[in-house]
Amino acid sequence: LKLGSAVLGFQRDSVISVVVMAAPKITLTYFNIEAAAEKVRLALVMTGTPFEDKRINFEEWGALKPTTPYGQLPLMTVTNADGSTKTFAQSVAMMRWVARKFDATNTLCPADPDIMLEIEEIIGLSDDMAKAWQPALYMGMGRHTSYGHPAEWSEKAECVKKLREDFVQESLPKFMEFFTRKLQATVAFFCGDKPTIADLQILAQLRYFTKGVADHVPADCLSPFPVIMDWMKKMYQIPQIKAWYKLGDGGY
Repeated sequence: LKLGSAVLGFQRDSVISVVVMAAPKITLTYFNIEAAAEKVRLALVMTGTPFEDKRINFEEWGALKPTTPYGQLPLMTVTNADGSTKTFAQSVAMMRWVARKFDATNTLCPADPDIMLEIEEIIGLSDDMAKAWQPALYMGMGRHTSYGHPAEWSEKAECVKKLREDFVQESLPKFMEFFTRKLQATVAFFCGDKPTIADLQILAQLRYFTKGVADHVPADCLSPFPVIMDWMKKMYQIPQIKAWYKLGDGGY
């Protein structure tokens, strides 16, 4: 049974004792953008798990940063019924935890190790794509000194432009072809006929490239990949996701 909390039944001498465990209070803290936190939000939304979606500004982050486990966001705080609190980081770990703990259908993050191998493979491929995009992203965010360039660097803008255009022309098509082959094999979602955490991670990842928020990355950059676009439309028609993004009947 599940009534907004975990219900455990124990039978002893023909008497059934029921212990109701109240659901923990979850607070997810991140900036007022999607980015790394969005796959966690989607896992919470898909499992119908109530949570506080706490979005902070950069001034607030300056004060919060020294108190975080690793000096990074997102941050998840879980408060149990007995008042005990645990705070942890790492967005992929959060996504997996939410799916394992709250998904009553056991389909987002199945217990079957063979199915999970396929899911983890796709998540790893998604991570590879993120790594390929990372230099173009971070250089544009002013982190060029981390790549060996001086703080005052006159060629920065041109370098960022080239990195991002090269990504759109070379790396993006490569990964979209990988993703397309997987989707063509299942004719549904990435790992079968039901969405998994792999689909949640990739939806959050690809939304970024369709929003026109990154300089030199056209908002229609995924249009040449119809299988990907059809999959995104299918994801947006899932009731929980459709409601989260406040989408109309026309999709996204």
